[in-house]
Amino acid sequence: MIDSSSASDKDKALFLRVFAFIGAITSFVMSVTSYQDGYITLSFLLVIGGFVFVSPFVLKNRDRTIAVLMLYALYSMMCFLIVSGGNNGTGPLWLFIVSPVTFFIRGLKRGAFDLIILAIVISVLFYFTDKLGYYSYPNHYFTTRVMLCFSILCILGGFYEYYRNKYSRELIEQLKINQKLARIDAMTDLFNRRYATECLQDARFNEGAVFLLIDVDNFKQVNDTYGHQIGDDVLTFIASILKSVSGEEDIVARWGGEEFLIVTPQGHERRARQLAENIHQQLAQHAFQQGVHNFKVTLSIGLHQRASNESIDHCLSVADKCLYLAKSHGKNQTVAELDSKTHSPA
Repeated sequence: MIDSSSASDKDKALFLRVFAFIGAITSFVMSVTSYQDGYITLSFLLVIGGFVFVSPFVLKNRDRTIAVLMLYALYSMMCFLIVSGGNNGTGPLWLFIVSPVTFFIRGLKRGAFDLIILAIVISVLFYFTDKLGYYSYPNHYFTTRVMLCFSILCILGGFYEYYRNKYSRELIEQLKINQKLARIDAMTDLFNRRYATECLQDARFNEGAVFLLIDVDNFKQVNDTYGHQIGDDVLTFIASILKSVSGEEDIVARWGGEEFLIVTPQGHERRARQLAENIHQQLAQHAFQQGVHNFKVTLSIGLHQRASNESIDHCLSVADKCLYLAKSHGKNQTVAELDSKTHSPA
């Protein structure tokens, strides 16, 4: 409907109907007063304009078309008011409402183009109206000042629309950044714990979904030996491995500290087990490299498939117990709930 980037669709629709309501009431009231003053043609046109303004309340899902129709109906009315003088020569004064309405409905570029065309048309009408005997304005100072005021309003309106759009785009970009920060772990670029928990509410992760709780082996030793910056780089390295082997439908998140979580949707148990194996293989084949530092990194994984009526917290608790078993029985392995009794890798 409206090209302005600073208004939501809901705001646009609300503005259209407020404008339509005011326009309809004003048109019908002015039509009555014009008829009483003997301006029959003007009264008739105002009635038609009033029905145009009523259209948004009658026609549904046509806001874009109706908005443009209303705007051009307003332009037509302005042209008639210039030629006829309106009621006692006050018609040109209505020009001053055109600029803000145009920019809101048409946006900056299209609105500026429309207003330039309208200004040219109105200037021509002002020049020829008296010569053609339609209406004689008091003097050329009146028409000149009307056009000057109209032009100034259009320029100011254009600048306002430009900066409104500019700051709106900046606000939208900042909102996107904030949304990303609310969902993404800044270091690893994986989902953070809060957003991963939200994603787990989806029905795809009900019964049959597989939880892989992952912990970096000997991570404290890495930090103590190489420093926390290298430790952070190791986490980023692991995150890249996890993303490379996971599917688009999986939840891959940094769960906290050196812990990660991958959840595969229901029906993907076999792939989840293969996913765990792929992670071990990738880390075995690719050492962590950063400057002069070059060493292998291993992970321990606790795996649990969600059963009927199990809560997310319960699944995570079981996966955590499996992870503890993997840690306590040699590390660098995956242990599933079914394997926990024998303490053997999955």
